Amino acid sequence: MCIKVSSEFIQLENWLSLLIATYQEHPSCGLAKIINYYIERLSRHDDMDLGGKNSCEYLGMRKFWQWQAQQ
Repeated sequence: MCIKVSSEFIQLENWLSLLIATYQEHPSCGLAKIINYYIERLSRHDDMDLGGKNSCEYLGMRKFWQWQAQQ
């Protein structure tokens, strides 16, 4: 049985991908903070265990972007 994740969760993941692509072109501390905020939202989302990246991947991403935000 396949469980569908919510459209909100997918939208957050897509937005995060766009933000990361933008950061690659124009890195900044402020953008890193925004990326970290969206990772935090995704990691707390009800659908976290239903699809997308697992929570361990988001934990690693969050640590990296917290570090980038402090640079």
